[in-house]
Amino acid sequence: MKIKDLAIQNYQRFCALEGSDYIASEFALETIIRIIDKFKVKNILELGLGIGSISDTVFKYVMNKNGIDYSGTENNEFCLKSLKNNVIDYNKLNIFSELHQIKDVKFDLIIIDGYDDNLNKIKSYCKTNTIIFIEGDRKGQREVIFETFPKSKYVDVITLNKNKPYCHGEVNPNNYVGGGQLIFCNPTFKMNIFWFQQKIKTFIIYKVRSLNQ
Repeated sequence: MKIKDLAIQNYQRFCALEGSDYIASEFALETIIRIIDKFKVKNILELGLGIGSISDTVFKYVMNKNGIDYSGTENNEFCLKSLKNNVIDYNKLNIFSELHQIKDVKFDLIIIDGYDDNLNKIKSYCKTNTIIFIEGDRKGQREVIFETFPKSKYVDVITLNKNKPYCHGEVNPNNYVGGGQLIFCNPTFKMNIFWFQQKIKTFIIYKVRSLNQ
């Protein structure tokens, strides 16, 4: 299955589940999978697992490929119960109540999805070239990351797609689908190229959006 098709299909599935009000958008799911694919990510940390829309999508993507080590934090009782039913490879998911419980592990990709505590401690979980993806537009979290990694490179990841009828929660069909914020802590040459390409793409999308207002 193509990455885009997987993201759409799984997003629609999770939209129909209880607790879907704050799940990542289908565009965010697609972006995360493309990052995993392009940069050969093997080790992931998700801060705020929620009901499992991101982790389940990732596990489905890597099902017939080399495996991924996936860890995440979650302490909400409803979400913890939901994860068992919603995530296809739940038994492969390493779940921790708090970030500090994770010891002696560093990650290729860190996904921040609704997590607000102790982000200033995230550096100890990063490799030299770790990628950070912040789902949605969380300016405060982005600023903490910048303070931690002053030489990092950042770009908004956005789309021209608008909300679909099956979207979770009460959303305006005239609004654009939510994206995310992509941060390269210490970018390699390949990451710099990708960052530059995405900056151009984002600039164009913002221009088109402004013309469509």
